[in-house]
Amino acid sequence: MNSTTNPASDSDLFDLTGRRAVVTGASRGIGRAIALALAARGAHVIGVARSEEGLKETAELAAGTRGSLRTLATDLRSPDTAEAAVVAAAEQLGGLDVLVNNAADDHDSKIEDTDLAVYQRVLELNLQSCWVMIKAASPYLKDGGGKVINIASVLGLVGMRNDSAYIAAKHGLVGLTRAVALEWARKNVQVNAIAPGFVQTAMLPDLDANEAAAQYIRGQIPMGRWSQPEEYAGPAVFLASSASNYMTGQVLVVDGGLIAQ
Repeated sequence: MNSTTNPASDSDLFDLTGRRAVVTGASRGIGRAIALALAARGAHVIGVARSEEGLKETAELAAGTRGSLRTLATDLRSPDTAEAAVVAAAEQLGGLDVLVNNAADDHDSKIEDTDLAVYQRVLELNLQSCWVMIKAASPYLKDGGGKVINIASVLGLVGMRNDSAYIAAKHGLVGLTRAVALEWARKNVQVNAIAPGFVQTAMLPDLDANEAAAQYIRGQIPMGRWSQPEEYAGPAVFLASSASNYMTGQVLVVDGGLIAQ
C-alpha cells in the first residue's frame, strides 16, 4: 500500500455523512431506492422527478434517516429545466457532491413502427438530460471532488429486438459515462454507471400477475428471478462513497448473471 494513502476504516468506507446529492427519477423504483439509501447513510438528498405525489411518498419514507431528503418536481426533458434543477439543488444544499442520473422512459416497438417523435422523447430523458445535468453539475463536482452515477442498463451493453430507441439511448449513456470519466479523471471526480437487468418497476408489466412474462424472465436469468429496486441501493452507495475512489469510467452490471452467458 502506498505510504501516503490514508485508508478509512471499514465502518467509514460507505459513510456519506454531509455529502450532497441529487437523484433523478426519485419518485419510484430504482431512483427512490437510491435516494433513500443515500439519505440513510447520512447524505443530504434532493430527489427530482415529475410526480409530486411520488416524491411526497419518497420524502415520507425518508423521515427519520441520518441525512435528509427534499424534493423538486420538474420535467427533465427540457434542457433548461434540467440545468435549472441542478442549480436549484446546489443552491439549496450549498454545493453538490453526488449526481445520480436515473430518470428514464421506454417505448417497445419495431423500428418501422416507432415515430421519430417517440425516439426523440426517449433520448431526451434517457440521454440528453443526463448530458445536460452532468455539464451543469461540473463546477460543483470539480470544486471539491465528486461522483456521477448514471443508471444505464444491460441494454446499453447488448442489443435486443423491438426496443431500438431505448437501446440507442442507453448505449449512448454508457459512452457518455466513459467519455466524461476520462475528461475528469485528474479532477478528483469519478464517473461510473450501473447497468440493471430485469427490474420489477413501473417500466415493466406487473410481473407477479403475468406468469408468462415471469417464466420467460426466470428462464433467461441464471439466478432465476428478476430484481427489485432495492437491490441497486448497495451498488449506488458504493459508487457514491470513498470506497470507489479509484474506480472511474466503469459499468457495474447488476443483472443476476444475464449477460455473463
